[in-house]
Amino acid sequence: MQPIRNKRHFSLSGVLPVAVIAGLAMISTGCSSSDFNYGKVRNIIEGSPIRLDAEYVMLSLQQYECGVAEDLWDPANQPFGLAGQTAISRIAQRGRDLKFSDDVSIGDKRYPYVQIRGDFSLYVNEIVSDKAGPEENTRLVETKLAVIIPHSCFKDPLSLMGVKKGQFTQDFLPVLLFRYNNGWQLDRLVH
Repeated sequence: MQPIRNKRHFSLSGVLPVAVIAGLAMISTGCSSSDFNYGKVRNIIEGSPIRLDAEYVMLSLQQYECGVAEDLWDPANQPFGLAGQTAISRIAQRGRDLKFSDDVSIGDKRYPYVQIRGDFSLYVNEIVSDKAGPEENTRLVETKLAVIIPHSCFKDPLSLMGVKKGQFTQDFLPVLLFRYNNGWQLDRLVH
């Protein structure tokens, strides 16, 4: 009769490599890139107000004219529409109360534009692309982004201008830097 062998007997030499591989797999699943997706990006951006300092938003001509009629800013200081000439509309207190922080410029770009400063709710029109950021566990996201201004002149959110070579432009989209630190977070707008 054969003795019964202990079925619990095993060798550590076979288990150790499996444990190491399993541990590395667990660590990599917690890694930042595995759970980065556009739905999460949208939720982060739209989830709570975001601080914007000295950013620019574009106005339609109708929004600009409504702002004049509602005393958010003064009428232009000169006729606009002449190529290469910039007209200025001085911000009134009612406009400052909405966090417009500098005068409206008209004529030097395709659309009138104005600087904003403060905490704003944002709306994502579209996430266009993303790529690896400048540091480990960062992503750069290019998005059509708009700022929600609670006023009847701005039923549609105002498109945020992008920056190209250090200059604000209406031809490029804003780029946001996201950083992973126990979850994805919006770090800042890239300039």
